[in-house]
Amino acid sequence: MNPLGVTMGFRDFKPCKYWLSQINTIDRLEITNYEHGEAHLIAKEFFLKNPQYTHFLFLCEDNIITPSHIALILEDAQQFKDAVVCGYSNVQWDKDEANISFRNLKNIVVYGREAYQHPRIEALVTGQWGFPFVRVWFQGNTLACYSRSVVEKLSFKPYRYMRPQEAFRLFKVSKEWGIMQDLQMCIELNSLGIPIICDLRLFVPHFTQAPTTWNLVGKPRTVILHRKDGSTEKIREDEPYQ
Repeated sequence: MNPLGVTMGFRDFKPCKYWLSQINTIDRLEITNYEHGEAHLIAKEFFLKNPQYTHFLFLCEDNIITPSHIALILEDAQQFKDAVVCGYSNVQWDKDEANISFRNLKNIVVYGREAYQHPRIEALVTGQWGFPFVRVWFQGNTLACYSRSVVEKLSFKPYRYMRPQEAFRLFKVSKEWGIMQDLQMCIELNSLGIPIICDLRLFVPHFTQAPTTWNLVGKPRTVILHRKDGSTEKIREDEPYQ
């Protein structure tokens, strides 16, 4: 196996960045300050253009993901070769909910979190759904591993778009903003009959408290490849949003 880890985002959470920097057994692609829909397409294009990578590994930027998490999810990927394997996290600090779901969401219009019917973390960690592996319908790409053959089948497109006015309120950038790619991927996976297996040993803490506004205006947009040999390469750099 030769996976590519991919992180997309714009936050500057120091503990998360520290632990990502400790992952030195795989190459990591870091996509910073791009609109999320564009970032997903950049990630997919880079992965498919580099056939040396066998698996696409989502490494979310606002979670604690350690080298031990990576070692275990790659073991899972070898065990469940025909599935997508994933970990899970808390949705919010103040709610006992995990960012997975057993509910079939294909024919439901999803706007709020209530549609997912997230299971309680307590029920998961006490084995009420089974342990260590459970098959889920939805997972939030917090920590998830996709084989190359699966990536080739998926669009990586958003489930819906945030209106420019809403994007401006959050990011100070007035443009259409693609969101909920994780849900769209799960819809496509389930339609293809590809199982999604969650390893309940792979809990990754999620930092949910953050500023309500992230100002992306003027911040450089970069794509950096961090190789496992310690070298780095700037893959691309684009003008900041204005």
